[in-house]
Amino acid sequence: MRRLVQQLYELQELELVLQETRIVHRSTPPAAAAETCQRVEKLRAKLPEEVLRRFDALLRTGPAVATEVDGVCTACRLNVPVGDLNRMRRNAIPCVCPNCGRYLLLTGND
Repeated sequence: MRRLVQQLYELQELELVLQETRIVHRSTPPAAAAETCQRVEKLRAKLPEEVLRRFDALLRTGPAVATEVDGVCTACRLNVPVGDLNRMRRNAIPCVCPNCGRYLLLTGND
C-alpha cells in the first residue's frame, strides 16, 4: 500500500505541473508538457481502477495525497493516532487519514 501511495503522490505532482502549464501556456504548451502527459498516462495505467476513481474524486476538492509529518496529516492538520500509523507502517491497514480520508504518504520511522 505504501508503494501505491508513493505512486499516487508522484501522479498528483505531475498533474499539478500539467495544470500549471496549461494556465501559463494556454495556446502553445511546451514540448515538455507532452512528455509529462506520457508519464501521467504510464502511471495511471499501473494503478488499479478503484484507486484512481477515489484519487480523482479527492483531487477535485484539494490534494488527494497528503504527507504525514510527526503524526499530523498535512491536509487536515489533525493528529493521526499512533496505533493507526504503526498499522499503516506494517501494511496492516490502508494508508488513509482517518480524519479527512486522503491517502497518507508516511514519513520517517521506516
